[in-house]
Amino acid sequence: MPSIELILRDEVQKLLDLFSAVLKVRVAFYGSDGKIIRTNHQQRNSEYCRLIQEKIFNPDLCASLDAEKRDECLARKSLVCYQCHAGLKEAIAPLIIDNRLAGFIMIGQFRDISSVPSQVLRRGRGRVASSSLKRAFSSLPYIAAGQVDNILGMFMMLVDYIVARELVGLRGDWVLEKVEQYINNHFSEKVNMEDVAKFTGRSVSSLAHLLRKKYGLTFKQMLIGKRLSQADGLLRSRPELSIGEIAFKSGFDDRFYFSRIYRKYRKKTPSQSRLQFFCGNISHS
Repeated sequence: MPSIELILRDEVQKLLDLFSAVLKVRVAFYGSDGKIIRTNHQQRNSEYCRLIQEKIFNPDLCASLDAEKRDECLARKSLVCYQCHAGLKEAIAPLIIDNRLAGFIMIGQFRDISSVPSQVLRRGRGRVASSSLKRAFSSLPYIAAGQVDNILGMFMMLVDYIVARELVGLRGDWVLEKVEQYINNHFSEKVNMEDVAKFTGRSVSSLAHLLRKKYGLTFKQMLIGKRLSQADGLLRSRPELSIGEIAFKSGFDDRFYFSRIYRKYRKKTPSQSRLQFFCGNISHS
């Protein structure tokens, strides 16, 4: 399997910075393994979160909640908004590219309440000054409860825009792998571009554009290449088969068309290749 790595274009950073500047909230990209890739802030945690993790709660509690919510949003394939044990709001959405999980995008932390939750203050007694907690909490972005849904709606529009404009992508030949997988399973049948596009989760035009732009191939070239490789294998290993039988088993309906295509790509006839394979086998025996 090819390695999958989330690629973020330079424009993504500009969008993150603009979104953060307007709404005063933090946005971060995470890989599929949960590790942070890019954010609009240099520091991962706010002062409030630092106090919570270092003085009141175990940092593992935060990590466990993050992992739980990543799994939940992936299962739903949609945004999940939740309140953490420290009273802050966060939301996380999966980044699905080419029907595969590429990573996650998170917004938060922000608050929709005016004061530190009483249970946090009680737990923090003797560990951290309540004034420090209150000051750090008040410095966090505040979004009124009635406006949270609107902010999250804007956030999801940002995510959809980033994916649609291909400002994020996958390093690795995932789409090519899917096309090759389909061809390997169906090369002997009548294969059309519409079926392959549906299998890869792309439109016909976008798939054709991607194959030409990224790999310098058309779908027809890939299909012919597979069929000719199959024919080569049969010419080498099945001397009892006629050229017409080899053509049919390789996905060609017409033996004359097969011979013409074979000669075009191999610069020799199928019979000449068979003879060369036969002579090669004798020389190595």
